[in-house]
Amino acid sequence: MTHPNTAPKVSIWSTLLGVALLAVAVFVLHHLLGKYHWRDILERVHAISNAKLLRAAFFTFAGYSCLTLYDLLAVRFAGARVPYPRVALISFMGYAIGHNVGLNSISGGAVRYRAYTALGLSAKQIATIIAFGTLTFFLGASVLLGGSLISNAEMSSSVLHVPEWLALLAGCMLLAAVCAYLWLVCTRHAPLRFRKIEIPVPKPRVAFAQIGISCVDMLCATSVLYVLLPREAAMSFGAFAAVYLIALAAGAISNVPGGIGVFEFVLLLLLPSVPKDRLLGALIAYRAIYYFAPFGIALVLLGAHEVWIHRAPELIAASRGRTFLIAVTPQAIAVAVFLAGAVLLFSGATPSVGNRLALLRNFVPLSVLEFSHLLGSVVGVGLLIIAHGLYRRLYTAWWITIYLLCAGVLLSLLKGFDYEEATILGVVVVLLASARTRFRRKASLIDEHYSSAWIVAFFLVLLTAAWLVIFAYRHLPYDNELWWQFAFHASAPRSLRASLLAVMIGAIYGLWRVLRPARPRFSAPGDNDLECVAQLIEKGEDTTANLALLGDKNLLFNKDRTACIMFQSSGSSWVAMGDPIGPPELGESLAWEFLEDCDDMAVSPVFYQVTPERLPLYVDLGLTLSKLGEEARVPLESFALEGASRADLRQAQRRAIRDGATFEMVPRSGVAQILPELRAVSDAWLEEKNTAEKRFSLGFFDERYIAHFDVGVVRHKEAIVAFANLWRGGAVELSVDLMRYNDAAPKGVIDYMLIECMLWGRAQGFRWFNLGMAPLSGLEEHALAPAWHKLGRLVQRYGETFYNFEGLRKFKEKFDPVWRPRYLAAPDGLAMAGALLDVTALVSGGVRKVLRK
Repeated sequence: MTHPNTAPKVSIWSTLLGVALLAVAVFVLHHLLGKYHWRDILERVHAISNAKLLRAAFFTFAGYSCLTLYDLLAVRFAGARVPYPRVALISFMGYAIGHNVGLNSISGGAVRYRAYTALGLSAKQIATIIAFGTLTFFLGASVLLGGSLISNAEMSSSVLHVPEWLALLAGCMLLAAVCAYLWLVCTRHAPLRFRKIEIPVPKPRVAFAQIGISCVDMLCATSVLYVLLPREAAMSFGAFAAVYLIALAAGAISNVPGGIGVFEFVLLLLLPSVPKDRLLGALIAYRAIYYFAPFGIALVLLGAHEVWIHRAPELIAASRGRTFLIAVTPQAIAVAVFLAGAVLLFSGATPSVGNRLALLRNFVPLSVLEFSHLLGSVVGVGLLIIAHGLYRRLYTAWWITIYLLCAGVLLSLLKGFDYEEATILGVVVVLLASARTRFRRKASLIDEHYSSAWIVAFFLVLLTAAWLVIFAYRHLPYDNELWWQFAFHASAPRSLRASLLAVMIGAIYGLWRVLRPARPRFSAPGDNDLECVAQLIEKGEDTTANLALLGDKNLLFNKDRTACIMFQSSGSSWVAMGDPIGPPELGESLAWEFLEDCDDMAVSPVFYQVTPERLPLYVDLGLTLSKLGEEARVPLESFALEGASRADLRQAQRRAIRDGATFEMVPRSGVAQILPELRAVSDAWLEEKNTAEKRFSLGFFDERYIAHFDVGVVRHKEAIVAFANLWRGGAVELSVDLMRYNDAAPKGVIDYMLIECMLWGRAQGFRWFNLGMAPLSGLEEHALAPAWHKLGRLVQRYGETFYNFEGLRKFKEKFDPVWRPRYLAAPDGLAMAGALLDVTALVSGGVRKVLRK
């Protein structure tokens, strides 16, 4: 059984709909189960025979096996070739986690995106796989539900409380939709076209396979619950399948994780003849077998994988298919920790099991029992809060969670000898310990930003725990004295106190988050800031970071000032220049902080000219990548003027020397003395080019800025006629920034100056000399290339009037460089177009200057 996995994002309205449906379901369940005790329902669960449980487990295995065929068909349809074992693993992990996490439109799609990307599939192929799986689900659901409504029209009408003709009409419409799909695939072979979108059409045998697999899958899922039903549920399998599919659809629409609460509410409402306590017992067993057990197996697989890669790291390189486990491990463990917190809260809200309190009475003092019960709920709330930090892969969150889980194990045993929940918490501890290296971000746990979905889930758990207290003890007359009763068998007072404490802690934490003073968004670059950035640049390798020394950008530092992001506001975007400055693990945390600040200010986060090595970070941030061009990097170890291929460069150097040019590299300490001469050359160059200074991604002449760098100068008759300031990327890379000359410079002075700078850099031990980026260079010309590449090629071909694209690349080609791509990372859709306009305005100094040379 599967649910749709199509939408990449969930709106606030979808979240509110889920909350509303869950609230209605809980309210109705509370009244439907009014005459039943909590113990009655637990007894119904324990009364289910082992034979029924085994049959349910068998159908669960068969259902998840069918789900792997969903992905297998989809992968083949997308034109990819992935071995079935890898597809099966991806499918199982995706559905086992997605069914429990909920919001399958995000969780299922995210797991598949990470997994199939690691196997080399393109974004288009992955989107095709997700859409194909969604269609497969709807085909099977339509066939089964339509057939059931028609064949059991009288039964369906009475169960659904609708006229018989309406049930028949609905069934016919569902089957007609499937027939229309089959007619389409049998009569049309060309792709469907909607504006610029092409939708491939499957072959007939693929379509029939979709329907067959989907039907078998949903029949297996239906059978899991059907075999668990009590004898009082005297209805045929076909009639029950119709009711089951309706309840499943309601749960999927609600967006509540696993449809929990909503699914049960619909079934209790549509099956009034079945005793409510027996039906709810079967539903609890169904949840445990079909949802929780596969999720636990998925987590164990993740933990085993982490242990395995640490024991044999050399083997992991041979298994690219397993790399997606690395990516989803932190997120899956975060969900497991959240569920562990919910387990502790729900346990504290319900009576103890059996005679365990009588056993504890001989070993545990009453004060310890009472205190453990209270602390158990405190730990539960703490796990709900800290789980979001684990989702962000924060190092501090990892340590705190380990302590909380260990405390939870001990408290579970002390408050009621709940060894089941102690075992669950222990398994999560093992998983968390095995994945320690995945949690290495150093961002502040206190300052993290919670998503709306996480906040809603947090309060839903608290409200559900409060409802469990009311439901479990509804037959006990309420008295104010209950709050002050302390006895071994006084479970109700303990649950009341624990639930109240949990709600109070959650409310206090929420109020503190809302009312605390807002921290500054960013710091204006002062002298101390620029000095700190200069120290970070010296330790890094990316020369682009030197742009921070211009002082024209906002600087966002982390708490320890060991990482920095330089950015500027333009239009509706905050545009960061290059990758975060500093160690990669610290830059990741700061990038998330930058993303949260953008979200708070309702602006688009944009990263301009990022390197290929850091692309996974921007994928994690949920941004879309577009290639901007390629930068030319000359390997200095092999750079020389000897050989036939270097004849033009030798000639350029000799010609300049014959014309009286001399080169000198002026160190930073001596630049201040020649600044007036450099200013004169710069002004003459700007006037001759009839242009203004560019900004943001390019340096501009500023005395304080130029004084930070070594400057290569060319003299003619003792006067400086050309100069170039050099960026350093640690001791690895040099890059040229400003290159300017006046009318007195000899012909070919730029070639001469670059040659001398490269020879100087090689002598100093640098490995690379960066000549800068060639915009729109390296874009694909293939017919199936992305639309951005096609647009870039058109601009490159017809935009030579405004910018010499081809000439710039050819100029750099003569130095035999290695080309490295640079990318733009920005939100998808219209926000990407807005980001490009905002970046262009930043670089040009305003929209009016965009087309000015």
